[in-house]
Amino acid sequence: MTVCAVGLLATRANAEDELPAPDTQGDVPADRATPEVAPDEPRVPDAQPDADARPAKHKKDKKDKKDKKDKKDKKDKKAKQAKTKQKQKLDVGGRVFVRNALVKLEGADHAALQSTLQSARTGAEYRSHGLRAGLSLELAGKARVKDAFVQLRLHDEGTKIDVRAGQFKMPFSAIELTSIWTLPLADRGVIHDVLAKRLQVAGRAVGAMLVIEWAWPWHTALRAGVFQGRDDADELLTGGAGDGFGQDGVVRLTVEPAHGFELGVSGSTRAGRLLVLPIEIRRSYAGELDAHVDVPVGPCRLRAWLEAIAGTSWLVGGTNSAHVHAKFLETRALVGLRIGGAHKRDRYVELYGFAGVLDPDANFTDDRVVELTGGASYGTRAWRVQLEGELWRVGDQAPNGIVELTVPPIDSTTVLLQVGAHI
Repeated sequence: MTVCAVGLLATRANAEDELPAPDTQGDVPADRATPEVAPDEPRVPDAQPDADARPAKHKKDKKDKKDKKDKKDKKDKKAKQAKTKQKQKLDVGGRVFVRNALVKLEGADHAALQSTLQSARTGAEYRSHGLRAGLSLELAGKARVKDAFVQLRLHDEGTKIDVRAGQFKMPFSAIELTSIWTLPLADRGVIHDVLAKRLQVAGRAVGAMLVIEWAWPWHTALRAGVFQGRDDADELLTGGAGDGFGQDGVVRLTVEPAHGFELGVSGSTRAGRLLVLPIEIRRSYAGELDAHVDVPVGPCRLRAWLEAIAGTSWLVGGTNSAHVHAKFLETRALVGLRIGGAHKRDRYVELYGFAGVLDPDANFTDDRVVELTGGASYGTRAWRVQLEGELWRVGDQAPNGIVELTVPPIDSTTVLLQVGAHI
């Protein structure tokens, strides 16, 4: 067996030695072989792809990029237009109050029923890029301008600074500054008439005001203005430098230490003139503290306004001609408890009470003006119906015309039904 195996291996080795060498040219695949070129025929270089013959995919990508850019440009344009539209805004509105009142005056044999158009107010306000302009007219009775002002924002980054000029409310007293539609009362009452028309510490006047709102946690705001003084007949004062040119100065600072809670302090120096001899301009002063609360209490909402005012005035009591300046004190409190009305169209019921006392002259004891009011209202933010009772008492020693010029003080009791609408 061993001899046979050795012989077989030797035979295979001799056979392998007799195999021819491989042809390297024949082993190259046909697709990789170098083509033969005739000696007299020049070699033609490989053709380059035509630039206009790009694949369809590249053309589609270019079109998609252009479409995306067009869509982005349109979106940016719409956003810019929306932003511009938001900065430019014109609001037109108004309100109407119609009242039926049963009034019993002191000394009268019976009560009188009075139906009146209490208020018909219309107005418009325009805002555009830091510019604000407002105009409102009262059309009930004799038509007259209530507000007409222009306001310009001087600084808008962080701390906001505005300047306003025209006719508007002086920054004094939270009750006076709050719209009567926001207050639960049917009207501001008799003490308001004394403060605004006779003592002239509140209400509207022609002037200019600076407003600064700091970007602080307590939302601190300062309002300071100079306003034109008036006399008893509501005529503009024309005083010289010694009388401060008949101008009033008013300043107010407010803070919000908690949500729904605002504290305010105000001060004023005023020029006025009584239409009695000697007719001369006199200057008086006043200071005020107030608080406003608007917070939820269980299923209800508590709303309250509290204030206290102390100052001097030219409206004096008695017949002593040497007594030309009086010290006055005033305090008011308004509390309302509202159920419902969380959203614009939701209906609500609100019970409210108001009490106020004004002592026009500290030299007298029986000259106080006392006001008590209670009522209930039902409605939405667009309309309301309210039933209210009012009790006004004026002391016998109160200055003549304490409530209204040339009108003697008189007590009254009123029950009224008022319907109002707000647009």
